[in-house]
Amino acid sequence: MHPGVLGNTLLLGCGLFLRAPWPSVSQLPPVSRHASVGTADYQSAVLSGGYCARQCRAFCRGNTLRPRRLTRLVTLLPHICSDCSDPVTSVRQKRIPLWFLLSLCVSATTWLYVHQILSPWADAKDLQKGGLKAQMWDLYPRWVGARELLLNGRNPYGPEVSREIQIVFYGHAVTPEEAAQHVVDEQRFAYPLYVVFLMAPTIYTDFVKVRFWAPCVLGVFAGLTVAFSLGFLDWWPRWTITSALILFTLSSPQIIQGMRHQQLALVAACLITAGAWCVHKGYLVTAGVLLAFSTIKPQMAVLPLVWFILWAAGEWRARWRLVAGFGVAIAALIGAGELLLPGWLSYFFEGMAAYRKYFPTTSLLRLLLGDKLGVVVSVFIVIWLLRFGWRNRKVLESSRQFALVVAAFLMATVLTFPLFTPFNQALLILPALLVLSEWTALPRLSRLTFVATVSWPWITSVALLLWRPSLNPASQIPLLPAFMASFVPLILPLLLFTRRHMAYVQVHSRAVS
Repeated sequence: MHPGVLGNTLLLGCGLFLRAPWPSVSQLPPVSRHASVGTADYQSAVLSGGYCARQCRAFCRGNTLRPRRLTRLVTLLPHICSDCSDPVTSVRQKRIPLWFLLSLCVSATTWLYVHQILSPWADAKDLQKGGLKAQMWDLYPRWVGARELLLNGRNPYGPEVSREIQIVFYGHAVTPEEAAQHVVDEQRFAYPLYVVFLMAPTIYTDFVKVRFWAPCVLGVFAGLTVAFSLGFLDWWPRWTITSALILFTLSSPQIIQGMRHQQLALVAACLITAGAWCVHKGYLVTAGVLLAFSTIKPQMAVLPLVWFILWAAGEWRARWRLVAGFGVAIAALIGAGELLLPGWLSYFFEGMAAYRKYFPTTSLLRLLLGDKLGVVVSVFIVIWLLRFGWRNRKVLESSRQFALVVAAFLMATVLTFPLFTPFNQALLILPALLVLSEWTALPRLSRLTFVATVSWPWITSVALLLWRPSLNPASQIPLLPAFMASFVPLILPLLLFTRRHMAYVQVHSRAVS
């Protein structure tokens, strides 16, 4: 594609984003025999599709045709007729293919950037360091541990298995002297033992094939996270918009990093979101099982789990199945681990203590405010969040407030826990879609901020493809598209905080066919 055409397409997409808010259930006016809202509100509802007959009945059933009401109906009549007779003629529906085409352009740009700039630069940086023999990414230690445990009965946390993994990565085992001189990722099996059940289908396959297909499978999990989030928010746009949302998500630097590094954080985020969707739909036992499996990444799952337990305690007689499903599933996972490797919990906690030393991680707040002040602010946020959750423990799972509380706990997890690495922001897919679903409730400055944050990686990717930077490992220019990713956990809460109170009476989607 010609660079000029690609740039014009990106600018056109940004302009459409600002001009036309995406339709959502929360933006629709009330449907009632006594409805009385402005013509613009009815136009917005009619043009979003599928509501024309309902609006006509709202005008006519039991209402006298006053002159003002008749004028409104006449004004809307061309839109209603065009929408019913030929859905393609809707102004909003004409713009939908543009979003899909824009998402395809963004995906192609991201693919070119990763393969022509980011990957060669990362390989050159690894060669300069000289310590890394082969980049096997994060999935390899988990695959080796599952294979050795299930096929050979060896302890995946043991020093022998760790040594074999280190030889593949570095060409030699990491010695205590080397680890004392500088920080070296020891590439241990640092997950709960029951992650081997997730890896079990791959243990008979050569890792070359596993490595080839892993990004595709993780991309599917990221796409499912988008789908579960849309279902959780009761927001189902047309298939072209849904496909565009998935492509935009897969093209984001956070998800790209998760797929390149073959990180199970994408799986954990999908399981948490799927659990939230199951709670929203009333499948409480299934939700508990999914949330139990999401603890393969405990630091990502613990805070959302606290909220779901608080919510279940709010109406225990109706919601106890959620806690029961989680309790039985986590007990089964731990018990199955004990059958495979007695005493595995002690090995796991020892490995976690070592992990903090050879792979020190931090939170965004600690990085911005310093260790002491960052910890204080993080504790304050968690305490406030628990109080917020306790006050909302009786809300219905189908309410918008429930969705807001879930989003708040997900955002607080990324902010306060040591999850600074961008791929952990897969937890923010649901909050980001919540912002989009309430687009008209955001002031203009918030919309501009969101568009600038989302557009930054793709615009800079185009710039880097046009003006190729050198592959100097000391230069950080190839990482420019990921610059804004670090600030997303701060921007999303601010956007939700600045949204205006919806002037419309919200209609639950189950009442809308």
